[in-house]
Amino acid sequence: MANAPSGLALVRQAAPHSALRSPPLQYCLDPKIMPTLNSQQEKSLTAFITALGQQDDALPEGLQKQLHAIGQNLEARILELPAIAASLPNLNQAYQTALSDTQAEAPAATFASSTSQSASDKQYDRAVDILTADDPVQAAKRSRTPLGQIASNPLKRLFGRG
Repeated sequence: MANAPSGLALVRQAAPHSALRSPPLQYCLDPKIMPTLNSQQEKSLTAFITALGQQDDALPEGLQKQLHAIGQNLEARILELPAIAASLPNLNQAYQTALSDTQAEAPAATFASSTSQSASDKQYDRAVDILTADDPVQAAKRSRTPLGQIASNPLKRLFGRG
């Protein structure tokens, strides 16, 4: 169970077996149980990922290892991200700016629709992928351009005109 991604419940299931052996056990992720972040945590996470993507250089190896560990258990360790940001002046400046921008946005709806929950789950998964990447800065930079934006007008992207 310790190897499961953070926030996902493990469901114990018996695997197919013969009647002569005891059944081996398998664990599968239950997709209905997803991590829940409050709106402040989501804003902090969004600001941190935004700030990471604005960095020119890779983070020091020690910080990369810390981010990897945080990404392994993001829901429980999300509160460590502001301290990580504060440890590097450029990262902290970008984080504070991004945090101010997210604070200024309109508040989220008070009820969670399935689409907003799905978007939140995708954001969470994206953040885990970035934080656990070999180079979180490059991973954040790659994720800054939404896929839909590229597909919306590929000619403009290729030729600079639409």
